[in-house]
Amino acid sequence: MLRIILILLLLLGAAACAAPRKPPQDVGTIPPLARVALAEWEAWGGIVVVGWPEARPPDTIATPERFARLLAYWTAVPGGAGVAHRLSSLRSAILAAASGHIVAEAQDGDGEGMAIMAVAASGPEDMSLYAFPAWSAAFVSAIARRAGISEDDLPAADRHARYIDALLARAIAAPDDARFLPYAPADRAPRAGDLLCADRSAAPLSHWSMRLAEAGHPRPMHCDIVVGTGPGTIAAVGGNVQDLVVLRRLPADADGRVLPAPPGQPPFVLVLAAQAGG
Repeated sequence: MLRIILILLLLLGAAACAAPRKPPQDVGTIPPLARVALAEWEAWGGIVVVGWPEARPPDTIATPERFARLLAYWTAVPGGAGVAHRLSSLRSAILAAASGHIVAEAQDGDGEGMAIMAVAASGPEDMSLYAFPAWSAAFVSAIARRAGISEDDLPAADRHARYIDALLARAIAAPDDARFLPYAPADRAPRAGDLLCADRSAAPLSHWSMRLAEAGHPRPMHCDIVVGTGPGTIAAVGGNVQDLVVLRRLPADADGRVLPAPPGQPPFVLVLAAQAGG
């Protein structure tokens, strides 16, 4: 844990030279959700990216430990056990092909067997092979359970929109009892333990409240777990970012609010602010 705290301090301190100095975050009060997310990030190798990099990190190999962690995320969400089984079968086929065994026939009747052999021959097994279905929502769900957040407070889901809908409904119906309250990014500086969410659709929402009218309908989104803040920067841990679990350093204004994403990138539309030590 000490190593995690030291790494986080170094990350956030890197921006201090470019912004007015503010009191440092008290690392002793990191909420459980942020603390567990930091530990999981370290288990993946402590990979850090800045903003929206075009190139993937150099270390994207699907190690046995990383793959096992991915399966654990899927088993934490409804219907995820089936996904975990399919991914395990895919990995077994890839490893068999890489070891010289022949994939006898296409598994889905469309040449998948030959594709597996081609992938196996192309180089080290990469985590991108297991990026579908997207697993960022399963990551958040699994971390929430490990952090002691109940299913009622943050329902497990294979898509971000599903748990977002539940959190919005609860916040509106019973704000005093809600574990997370919604804010527009322009109205709230994220803090450790919050969720910072972006809209990945072709026609993004201009305000989170617009989601209320379409609740229950699909919308591709992505949420990261905020783990710390510093002068001009927000540190957030997310799953399935560059096919890995990484810590992203995002730019913030002088008041700590996340700056708009650059053109072509999913805009931030929602801060789910944790209440009662979330």
